[in-house]
Amino acid sequence: MTIERSHVWRATVPAGGQSILAAALSSTKVYPTLPASPNYDYDWPMRWLLHGTLTQAAADALRRHGHEVSTLEQAGLSSETEAPDVLATAHKKQLDLMTTDSALANTPFDGAKAFDRSIVLVNVEAGDVEQDDAIDRLFARYKRLSPGRLYTVTGSRVKIRQLPSGR
Repeated sequence: MTIERSHVWRATVPAGGQSILAAALSSTKVYPTLPASPNYDYDWPMRWLLHGTLTQAAADALRRHGHEVSTLEQAGLSSETEAPDVLATAHKKQLDLMTTDSALANTPFDGAKAFDRSIVLVNVEAGDVEQDDAIDRLFARYKRLSPGRLYTVTGSRVKIRQLPSGR
């Protein structure tokens, strides 16, 4: 009797079988195998809108972590756009927001329309190394950011605050 393994188990019994097992089996029986455990990838890349004085190193850090980055110009906005309009555009285009502007980060708490994406306030010096390290620290601590949260990244820690919902 030979047993082969491909996508299913296949047992072949020679004609005129010589054992009880061979008599019990027909000439070929197929025994299905369980599929290999699926590799589910729930960590889709996040799509970020950069606002404020974020450096190119900050954008590169986001890309290094596997995320997509958009600037205000790519989203059809200017640097003079009002905070509620920036949030509305980010919501409409399904972009999470990374900013250095605390006024923009606090806009959802001022009674404006609810923002159900993530906001990251990078509250560190404007240097390349500091912002890059802050983003690395954020994603080292939190692999996947939750929607409806404000993450404030300071020089020494990451604080989380729930954004008000419109419900």
